[in-house]
Amino acid sequence: MRTILFALMTLCATGLMAQNVDDIYEKHVYTGKLNGNIPIEIAFQTSYNEDEWLHAGYVFYPRAGNAPILIVGRNIDNAETRNNENTYCMGFEEYLPDGSLSGQFEITYTEVEGDYYFKKGWWKNPATGKVLKMTDMTEEYDLPEWYPGAPATLSAPDRDEIKFRHSLTKDKDGWFQTLSVEAWARGKKVEPSFEESLMGAFRGEQGQLLHWVSEPDINFDNVPDLLIYVGNTHHGRGLYKAYVWNPATRMFYYVSEFDEMQEPDIDATRKTITSTIRDVDNLYIDEYKWKNGKLRTVSSKKEIIR
Repeated sequence: MRTILFALMTLCATGLMAQNVDDIYEKHVYTGKLNGNIPIEIAFQTSYNEDEWLHAGYVFYPRAGNAPILIVGRNIDNAETRNNENTYCMGFEEYLPDGSLSGQFEITYTEVEGDYYFKKGWWKNPATGKVLKMTDMTEEYDLPEWYPGAPATLSAPDRDEIKFRHSLTKDKDGWFQTLSVEAWARGKKVEPSFEESLMGAFRGEQGQLLHWVSEPDINFDNVPDLLIYVGNTHHGRGLYKAYVWNPATRMFYYVSEFDEMQEPDIDATRKTITSTIRDVDNLYIDEYKWKNGKLRTVSSKKEIIR
């Protein structure tokens, strides 16, 4: 970290503080095994972004045949690091492309003249709690060929920097056809930005009165998410698309479960989301809760409409 701190002080002194991840970073690459059996390769970088140190990279499991998995880390302060200024401990979480947590691990390493030598570490399955010890780990000096480049996390804006704009298109008779949503931060368009065909019939002043884009806390982590109204069914039930923000990865993730919901009720007290679907004779009520970053159905019932 001293290398980064020195670079940061130099940039501050010259007034050239930059937001590009290529300007300030250190890299770490380790290869080895889990429990002496499962090959594992880890590569991560460190960046200074909007007054915050960020650590992110990828873990790769050669035998699994999968793409590298995004990892996001944090410094861990413990007795070992406090008692030895050359010892560092990093905790990481693995995030699959849908934003779900697939693993957790911790690495302790020492710095000797700018090199970072692995000392100890472990990987844990967050669902089962099973822990695998890292063994035969060695330091590599170059980023591996499979490394897809510095993760967007290292340069991405924070949640409070992102603002949303929306617009509607009409047909020749004045009926609204599509809804466009754009996310903007630091003067640039970012994800998620998209266009969606509307369900139902809307025209005239309705387009101004309806609340098309809102930012409730969908996953109950005290951080605003994104909810987009995309119309309603012929029974008048509201339809929505939803995205949740992950503060660790600095990314929005699409919540596909909302595609199956109607008139979703977000209950912050009970930490539940309830969908009420109506047909001619029945109401289908499904209750959802978050578990390990995924929205799961916890109860379902049918009520007959009299």
